[in-house]
Amino acid sequence: MSGEVCVQTLQRLRRVGSFRSLVENKYKGGPSKRIVVDYSSPNIAKQFHIGNLRSTLIGRYVDKVNRVIGNQVTSVNYLGDWGTQFAMIAAFWPQMKPSDQYWNSLSDVEKIKQLTDCYVVANKNMKIDEEFRAKVYETFVAMEKSVTNGSENYENDENMKLWQQIRLISRRHLTEFYNKFDVTFDEWLCESSHIRKAHQYAQELVDKGFTEDLEGRTIIRLREGDVEKKKPDGVNYAILRKSDMSSLYLTREIAAILERDATFQADRYLYVVDRAQRQHFNALKVILDKLGRSDLAAKIEHVQYGRVRGLSTRNGRTEAVGEIIERGRELALQFMKSSKTFCMDPDVEQDIADVLSLSTVVFNELKRARNSEYEFSFQNAFALNQNNALALQMKHSRLSSIEEKHQHLLPLVDACTKFHDFDTNDDVKRLMRLLNDLEDSVELSAQKLEACQLTVQLIHVAAAAGSVQKQLRVKGQPDEIAVPRLMLFSAVRNVLADGLQLLGITPARSM
Repeated sequence: MSGEVCVQTLQRLRRVGSFRSLVENKYKGGPSKRIVVDYSSPNIAKQFHIGNLRSTLIGRYVDKVNRVIGNQVTSVNYLGDWGTQFAMIAAFWPQMKPSDQYWNSLSDVEKIKQLTDCYVVANKNMKIDEEFRAKVYETFVAMEKSVTNGSENYENDENMKLWQQIRLISRRHLTEFYNKFDVTFDEWLCESSHIRKAHQYAQELVDKGFTEDLEGRTIIRLREGDVEKKKPDGVNYAILRKSDMSSLYLTREIAAILERDATFQADRYLYVVDRAQRQHFNALKVILDKLGRSDLAAKIEHVQYGRVRGLSTRNGRTEAVGEIIERGRELALQFMKSSKTFCMDPDVEQDIADVLSLSTVVFNELKRARNSEYEFSFQNAFALNQNNALALQMKHSRLSSIEEKHQHLLPLVDACTKFHDFDTNDDVKRLMRLLNDLEDSVELSAQKLEACQLTVQLIHVAAAAGSVQKQLRVKGQPDEIAVPRLMLFSAVRNVLADGLQLLGITPARSM
């Protein structure tokens, strides 16, 4: 770990890109896969909730790590902007709609809350009011006909005008959250754009004799192994069309994946969706087989994850991400003001609190295996000497401070060719082993699509760096001793920054 080999590794890790360049260089020129990653994909007319966030953060990591190892990735946000729920809102909205003046004074979040309240009441009425239920079904059929007729001029259709307005409000609401977490997509696609094709593929399956009629519904039988439990009537099947001939999510999904494949011609189609949707993807593959597209069915991969319960508060449990971020921000400010180790400039206090809140939310998700289920909590999130986002951010900040205080030595660090044997103790050797193992951690996380492989390794690096930092002081040392030590700490800081960014966390430099 001493001499030139150690120095070469450290100098390489100090460069922008650090350990990511190691993986990128290893895969450079090798076989590259075309991958489409579908993640986040929330329903509109709802607040961005903790379940959406889990898909978003896991999916964003899967997206990033595949780019790092050289794959050609297209990220897709497939908005759930169609279905009976919108007919429910449209049917009940006249009874809940506020005045135009009041409605126009509301923020997008407040409008989304109003629409959610409307949906909740409408859903209750669906269960107890047969007349209202019939009105909803009638409304949805009429909305589907409006779309399948091909006209985009809905000036005289109040239901479709409301739907378009909901789409615009929801898109702005979602974009705000994606901006907070620095999430971007290559493509925004919409479920509603596949309605016409969905009906065509459903009819093709009917014409080829693959379907049956069950109480007016068009169904397709599934193989025994493709369902986890039988329907109440004992038949293993998936529904393609309702009795009123309207489409379902599965029908639209068939059209969506066929169009997606025609557009992207990918080697793999990854769907980052909670594990409750396993049967949906099994049914989708069966139907693609019957359509003669077993090749496409084989490319579909369900990147499943366990469910997460929202943050518990005095008023109950909140699933709304905006409220969770705000609570984290409050706790971060409390921690900074009460901590003896913090001396924060009031001008940046709010910004640092935002960074710590977002860091904690991301870290809480990516520190555990995808399939785990948990309840979101800020417990120990802002406690010292814990394996949390705060530990990573504080270590990055402390190492940044060392670099900034010794900027005059950085030109000498660039030219450094020796790390002293008398500084190469067991703790330094362990830190070097952890740095060298990072490449394997990234590769393993790419293979398993598990961010926790990297998250855990970064925590180990930060802890090991803390031990070494206590022993190898830079301040007040002669240049021949300070420069090699600064080279080590500069490499660790860059690795932590690069690792945090790969996880989707903004590294804090001043804390």
